[in-house]
Formats: sequence, C-alpha cells, structure tokens
Amino acid sequence: MTQREIIIHHASKMFVEQGIKAVRMDDIAQELSISKRTLYELFEDKEELIYQSIYHHSEEARLRRMKQISDVDNPLEIMVICLRDMIDGASVAGRIRRNIRRFYPSVYKRLEQGAQAKSMDDLTRWIANCIECGYFEQSVNIKFAAEVLHHSVHGVLVNTLDEERPSNELVAMMSYSLLVFIRGLCTVEGQRVIDGCTKKYFNNI
Repeated sequence: MTQREIIIHHASKMFVEQGIKAVRMDDIAQELSISKRTLYELFEDKEELIYQSIYHHSEEARLRRMKQISDVDNPLEIMVICLRDMIDGASVAGRIRRNIRRFYPSVYKRLEQGAQAKSMDDLTRWIANCIECGYFEQSVNIKFAAEVLHHSVHGVLVNTLDEERPSNELVAMMSYSLLVFIRGLCTVEGQRVIDGCTKKYFNNI
C-alpha cells in the first residue's frame, strides 16, 4: 500500500472506534509516527481525510458482502445475505452517519450521494433478478420496491430519535419490517425460499 492508503486504512479504524469528532489530525499523525505536515501534504484537511476514510470503511463492508455471496446462485438468498450483513452493521454505521451529519455536513452530503446511488443500484438489480427467476411476482414495481427497502434501512441508520434505543432492538425491528415486506413481493416459490433464508440467516433474532 502507498503511504496515503496506509493513512486512510488506519484513520478509518480510528474514526470508527473512537468517533469522528474525537480523533484529531495530531492523533492520527502520532498513531502512524508521521508528521502532521505529511498528513496535510496528502490530504487537504480533516474533512477530506474523513471522507476518504469512511468511504474506505464502506468499501471494505461491500467487499465483505461480495465474499459472502461469491458461492451463492439464488438471487433472493443473495439479497437476504446482503441485507442481513447491513443490518448487523447498522448500529456502528448509524452512529458514524449521525456524527458526520452533525459535525461535518458537507462530508455527509458527499458520502450519502454515492452511497444512496449504490444502494439503489444493488436493490434494483436484486429485485429484477428475483422477478426474472420467478421468486417475485411479475407485477412488482421494481423502482418502488427498491425505494421502500432503501429508505427502510436508511431511515434507521440516520434517525437520531433511535440513538437511545438498544441496538439489538433496532436490529430486530429492521429485520422484521424488511422480511415482511420482501415476503409480500414473493411468489409461492419465493415464499418457500424466503422462509428458508429467514431460518438460516435470521434465526437468532
């Protein structure tokens, strides 16, 4: 890795573990045994480093999901696996998003624009594949269904009213609402698959 990549990798861990506001550029420089001047030579300011670091964190999560589904052929099961992974990370992801939105709104806007576009692309593709394979009804409105799923997850992640709610309760709420909605899109064969996936991937909720 280049020095820039090493800094982004370590800074992302520090921001996630210690908090966006709590970690200073001085802390990052000290952690990596480099000068603060070097940081500012590679990154315009803290906001740029935050953007690159959280983007890196999100990409690591996406690659983890890709690895989990690499041997899965069923598009409905792929959809459930990815949603389960996102739900498992909801508590941490929500805290990061809320803090960035509060303290660094311009960074939040940049990150959300890209993240929302990717989310909608993924959901649209999954739903279309499920219709094609006969797991979802042909009458399903792909765009509408993708928006409902996207906003269901996104709403929990950024809703500051839920900050005091126990994370396990949030996971259960999100899981229940998403699975009920997805099951409502299913054909008889799709219902069989989603019931099997529910037992396999959500049995502990």
